[in-house]
Amino acid sequence: MEIIPCISLKNYKILNYSISLSNISQFIKDEEKLYILDLDGIEKDKPNLCTFQKISPNYQIWVDCGPRNIGDIVDIFMTGANSVTIRRTLCPSLNIFEIKDISENEVYQNIDFQNYKNYNNNNLFLKDYDGFVNFNGRQDIEQDVKFGEYLNTIHTKNKIYCYENNVSNISFWQKYGISGLLVDINRLKEFKNGI
Repeated sequence: MEIIPCISLKNYKILNYSISLSNISQFIKDEEKLYILDLDGIEKDKPNLCTFQKISPNYQIWVDCGPRNIGDIVDIFMTGANSVTIRRTLCPSLNIFEIKDISENEVYQNIDFQNYKNYNNNNLFLKDYDGFVNFNGRQDIEQDVKFGEYLNTIHTKNKIYCYENNVSNISFWQKYGISGLLVDINRLKEFKNGI
């Protein structure tokens, strides 16, 4: 199982305790993957493009900033991002084929259990997606058996990465065939030691 460090951005700052652009190299090595959860982009449609551009020369960045259209995707890839996460609730009409026409970079889709019924169609499992990202916690999965079945169905066709900050939940995610975990950069050593 792959462990990918995750940082959160809000108001043009890194929210993770004790992390800044100047000391991020103390936590992860050059060329390592870094998941960027950009809350300004997701909540306000104001992505931190300059921050992505500053980080991208040293790391393989995977950006989750809530792009709304194909132009936003182009902007993200122009900053040096290697991967992007699409949130269907923010861009329901965005076509995966349009994205793949402009870039060979990886494209993931966010799993939203709130809109689970909308996903019961073949578009979810298009092989054109490189995988899916799940920010729903263990409790969400345990509360409704359908969600666990949903994850099992997805993982047979695509990679799934889950956000997790409790190292004791690693084995829970493994039984769903999860490809990797996105973890707060401050907890990275704990998770890498836990596998």
